[in-house]
Amino acid sequence: MMNIRDYFLINKTKNNKVKILELLGFEPDIQIDTYEINNLEVKDKEIQVEEQLQNLLDNTSNLDVVSEKSSIENFLNKTDETTKQMSTETFIPIKITEQFQKVWSDLESRRKWVIPSVAITTLLIVSFISLNTYLNYKNTQSVIIQDSILVTSNSNELIDSLPILIEISTNTFYSKYDVSNASANLQQIESSLIEYKSNLINRDDVSNLSDVETNLNNIFVLVDELDLVITYRILISEVLVYGNLPINEEDVDIDQLTIDLSSIIAQSKVNHANLPDIDEFANHKNLVAVAIQTAEDLHGRYLAALRNNEYDVAESIVSAIKLNKSTEVKAFENSLADFNSNSLNDYNNFEDLP
Repeated sequence: MMNIRDYFLINKTKNNKVKILELLGFEPDIQIDTYEINNLEVKDKEIQVEEQLQNLLDNTSNLDVVSEKSSIENFLNKTDETTKQMSTETFIPIKITEQFQKVWSDLESRRKWVIPSVAITTLLIVSFISLNTYLNYKNTQSVIIQDSILVTSNSNELIDSLPILIEISTNTFYSKYDVSNASANLQQIESSLIEYKSNLINRDDVSNLSDVETNLNNIFVLVDELDLVITYRILISEVLVYGNLPINEEDVDIDQLTIDLSSIIAQSKVNHANLPDIDEFANHKNLVAVAIQTAEDLHGRYLAALRNNEYDVAESIVSAIKLNKSTEVKAFENSLADFNSNSLNDYNNFEDLP
């Protein structure tokens, strides 16, 4: 039977174990043998009896004490082993520092190959994009150059036809139909030049770009002026245009003749107002205004002579009307000749488009 000394020694050992575990940061197992501790009050009387017995035992032989102490030590050793096993099974330490160290060591080991891999991958991607961009640029330039060759060839061929268009536009020998065709050809030339100019912006094979642009602008100016001359010719062709002006009594229908002459004046005034401004035709345009005013005055005298049966006077006035028209036509032909000469001089200064 266990004596009171063994009992206190066992409880002290258990309490010390718990305190040691608490100092190390572990939580004590609430299931450690607390049954006997909770029943201390019940055994208070037994403890007093055991103390008395202990006093008696102290007076016994040394051999028995040694034997009992030996048994107590064995019991304590067994209790220590049980407590260690329970503490190992019950308390699990949290090794956060060791986990961080492991993660950091993993990162350090990966850094040796991750960073070079990322750098190499980035370099390859950038190189691929640069190469692809360069190839696309070269392909685009190749297409632009091929298109520009066709556009340039077509434009130069059309520019070579400008002398013919100048001749048609400035020679009264050609009819209104010929002049209309010349206008259509000018529109074709202008479209080709616009396309050439749009391609010129993206071309890098033209060294003297400013000279080319200056030459191109001069060609545009000539084409625009030719188009204005054609418009001028079409409008002037309907200014003071006369049919038959009767001077015999039998052929005269004064009412209808009055309407016809009024229509001629009205149409002439409208066309004169719409005439474009061209340097070579400035004098002629002013002369047309004077000719219309003169024709309007002669028309009134002509009709009055017919109403008064003054046929000789009417015949003289008809001659004056025709002279007024021929004067205007002569001035128009001189203006056309001046424009023809200036246009050909400008054309001779043109250079082939590169």
